[in-house]
Formats: sequence, C-alpha cells, structure tokens
Amino acid sequence: MLQAGNSSLRVEGRGEGKPKPDLSPAAIRTHLARILGSAAFRSSDRLSRFLEFTVEQTLGGHSEELKEYLLGLEVFDRKQSFDPRTDPIVRVEAGRLRLRLKEYYETEGRPDELVIELPKGRYVPAFRRMEAAHAEAGSATPAAEPAKLATRIVVLPFADHSLRQDQEWFCDGMTEELISALTKVSALCVVSGASASRLKRKAGNLQAIGEQLRVGTVVQGSVRKSEDRVRITVQVIDVADNRYLWSERYDREMKDVFVIQEEISRAIVDALKIRLPPQSGSPLVSRPTENLEAYNLYLKGRYFWNTRTEKGLREGIKAFQHAVAEDSRYALAYCGLADSYTLLGNYGAALPTEVRAAAKAAAMRAIELDDSLAEAHASLGHVTATYDWDRAGAEREYEIASRINPRYATTYHWYAITVLAPLARLDEAMAQILRAQELDSMSLSIKRDVGIILYYRREYEAVIEQCRSTFSLDSGFYGAHWLLGLAYEQRGLYQEAVQEFRLGYELSGGVPRMLGALGHGYALWGKRREARATLAKLTALARERYVSPFEMALIHIGLGDSRKSFEWLRKVCDVRSYEIIYLRVDPRFDPLRSDKQFPALLEHIRL
Repeated sequence: MLQAGNSSLRVEGRGEGKPKPDLSPAAIRTHLARILGSAAFRSSDRLSRFLEFTVEQTLGGHSEELKEYLLGLEVFDRKQSFDPRTDPIVRVEAGRLRLRLKEYYETEGRPDELVIELPKGRYVPAFRRMEAAHAEAGSATPAAEPAKLATRIVVLPFADHSLRQDQEWFCDGMTEELISALTKVSALCVVSGASASRLKRKAGNLQAIGEQLRVGTVVQGSVRKSEDRVRITVQVIDVADNRYLWSERYDREMKDVFVIQEEISRAIVDALKIRLPPQSGSPLVSRPTENLEAYNLYLKGRYFWNTRTEKGLREGIKAFQHAVAEDSRYALAYCGLADSYTLLGNYGAALPTEVRAAAKAAAMRAIELDDSLAEAHASLGHVTATYDWDRAGAEREYEIASRINPRYATTYHWYAITVLAPLARLDEAMAQILRAQELDSMSLSIKRDVGIILYYRREYEAVIEQCRSTFSLDSGFYGAHWLLGLAYEQRGLYQEAVQEFRLGYELSGGVPRMLGALGHGYALWGKRREARATLAKLTALARERYVSPFEMALIHIGLGDSRKSFEWLRKVCDVRSYEIIYLRVDPRFDPLRSDKQFPALLEHIRL
C-alpha cells in the first residue's frame, strides 16, 4: 500500500516476479483523471471535486489538514462560521463518495490496476494496487472476482406469452415470488424486484444488464397462462459468456403454482452450485394462502400498487379487498391494503383522515395474522409516522421490520423519509436511505427520496445531480421533475423551475400536487397573475375531487401572504396532509419561520 505522509510518499512492495503497477504521484493522477472522466463521476461535480481535492492534498503532503472544517470550506462552499458538529455535510458526502467509488470499481474500473479508497472515518484517501485490494477482500487474485460476481443475481420480469397478452400482473408476481424465495439463500445477493422492473425494455441486452446491476447471473423466463393451466419457461444465464447454466419448462395446473416456484428456486440454487445448509429443509417459497383466487388477486393488487399512480392505487385497493374477501386470513393482502391507502393519502389523492383508519386497521390486522412479516411492521410504521405523528412508535415498528428481514429495502426507505427526516436527523436519514438504495439500486422512488433528503439538507447542487441520475433510468418520472423544480427554486432559477413543474404536471396526468408546485413557482418568479390563476384552477378542481389544502397554502406562501398561509396550514393540520410532517426541514416554509405562529404549529404536529 502507498501511504501519504507530510512530505513524501511511501510504497510497500510485495515480493518479486511480475512487475508491480506504478504507484507514483504521476500514475495516481493519471488514474484519478480516468475516474473523474467515468460515467459514475461525470454527472457529479460535487463528488468529483471532493475526490480530486483530497487526492491532491494528500499527494502534496497536506493530508494532516484534511479535516471536516477545511473540506466544508474548500469543497462545499461553507462560510467561515461552518460548524461540523451541527452540519454533517462532509460526513454525508463522504458516504456518497465511498458508494460512488465502489460503483466505479465494480463497473468501468474493473480492469484498473490501481485503487483509490476513502477509508471510513477518515478523509485521507488510500492508494493501492488492485491485486492488494483483492487480497485484502479475501480473494488471492482478480481472477476470483467472477466467482464472487456469479452469486450476485437478478431475476428479470417474466415475459407474458399468453394469447391475449393480459397477464403482466401474473408475470410480475412470479418475478417477485422468485426474488423473495432466493433472498432466503444467504450465499446469494439478489437484486430487488423494483430494480429488475426498470429493465423490462432492456431484457435482450444481458451484458448491459450485468454491468448496470453488477450481477454475474441472470434469471429470465416467460409465462403462458390459459384458464387453469400455466406454462412457465425459465433460464439461468451466466452473463460473462452468455452461457445457459440451466433451462426448464413447466406445464402444470395453476393449483401447483407454489410447487413450481419452489422447484424453480431450488433448481437455480443447484445450477449455481450453492449448497444449502443441512438445517435448511424448510421451503424457500412460502404459501401465504391456500386460496388460489385470493393469491391471483393479491398479485394484481401489487401490480397496480407498483404503478404509484392514483388510478393504480385505487385499482390495487379493489384487488386487495377482493383478496381478503376470498381469504380473510391473508396477511400480505392486508399489507397491500395498508400501503395502498397510505400512499393514496400521501400523494394528495384522497382525504387523509378518511384513509387513515382503513390503512391502520389493515396494517394491524396483518400483524395480528402474522407477526413475523417485515412488510406488516413496515406498513404499520408508515401509517403511525405519517398519520398518527407518533414517530417513536413508528421507529419501533421499523426496527422490528429490519430485524425480521434485513434485506427489505422499503423499511430503510420509509424509516428515513417518515421518521428521521421530519425530526431533522438528516445525517441518520441519509445513512438509512443509502442503505435502501444499496439494496434496491434502481428504485425510482428511493432515488427521488435520496434527493429529497439532500433538499432538506439544502444541498441543491447534489439534488440536481441526483435528479439527473434518476432521469438516466426514466426521463418520464414526474417525481424527479418535481424535485428538480424545487432545487431550481432554491437557487433562484424560477423560469427553469416552472418549466420542470409544467413538465411534471403533464407527465403525472395532472395531479394537484404538481399544480400547487407550479403556482408556488410562478409566485416566486414574480408572475403573480399566473400564480393566482393556478390557485383558482385548484379551487375549481376541489369542487370535483379532493385537493389537499397544502397546495393552497404553498401558493400563498409564494405570494408572501402569511395570514392566508397560516389559515391554510391549519387546515392542512386538521386533515393531516402528508406534507406537514416536513414543516421543520422543508425550505419552502422558510418565509414563515420568523412568524410567532410558527412554533405553535410545530408543537401542534409534535415537532
């Protein structure tokens, strides 16, 4: 390893034989330039600046000066009054930098001979040869890496080969069930279903999928369903050489669907030559219900829930309700009901006080039926945090969920965004949501909410970078356009903000939340007539459907009318609209903070 001292660099060699890669300052700078020019870093000016500054300071013999205060001033443009004890920007960005370096070396940087690392707890980078990094990781040579990569596996969404092409919900359900089964095999690292679903359009390019998700094995298949019969075809493919490790076709009756899933899961494990522990005789696939109709309805419900649209959530509620009517002891279906009701309220698509009771009752019923479901405790945590404002109770539920299933990304996601962020525990929130992103690297909602926490941290350049990263997965995701508009507002780029809100409004199908954001953007831009026209449009819309009072409050805040802002915010509290839980951290509330009514509002919502 090469260590940087105050005035010189020291290289530790490792024996004779093959020439060692150069670890001179010139070689390190060449390697640094390669990293900064990579796809992982090109879109992130902030992380590139962080890495380049720490490397140059170290090579220049100034490593002892790399403290949080200096980095805050030199890299993150903090003022002389910067206090690292109250502003964790350097620690948060250091965590992001470590993840980005890991991403680089697992993709574009895999052939590199040098490694630059940022050890945890320090800001002085370490430089070493790739073979030394592999050796320390427990792998004698880089050649052992493919073996490790082979146990990283993704199950791609199964293709619908049914005659009417109307079984996508069942295909997605099969995908999720296999993922759930394979996550029980500790030797496997399984990429989440949300990540896999983003790749439907790229299913033919396995090499690209392998590189993007850093997996060595792909499972893909198809379903042909007709009445009470189903044909399922499955292949396990080695990404490195596009070689089939295993392939099989199953022609069965639908009543055998759980048996088929178990057989497929075991066959995949066998194909990868993974030995299950002797005590692992229990099935990999659980039978959540013996009622096949209830199971199909549950799969439909989750399919609609995953659309994250108002129409999809309402369709999902219908499917879950029918599922529990078929089987009143179907715990997962109650989880689906709870999550659908909760998000319907959170998205401003339904009166929160109306869906709150239904959401909580469904979550409680799920726990009553099966206390060992991580999904049930996460669902209850979400309801408890967003509607009951009981953050201590929600935190307990999330902790239980994470103990039951440490790989359930939703737990860390919701814990970060519904408990830690509202309490202004933003460094903890970032750590939790980065954990969720690590487990589900391509989830649009998680990527958006990483940006939301950066927004609450007032790191607007980082928010813009995060939105651009999200657009690389789906440029039509309206949530990222909304967030980008918020960041532009805070930077005073009001015209650009309004453009993003307009685009988000169109992409969302006209949800009221985007109208509220648009009106607020107009007001800040000085377009008061347009802002008031948007306010009138929301008022007219409220006569036809539910519109959250938050949208009215937001536009009045933009117009500088504090009296009406507080009138509407009190209505927001009365109906417990989701956005009010961020009163303590959301920059959009800044114009009201000096008003004597503001502390009372914080106290009312237990913040």
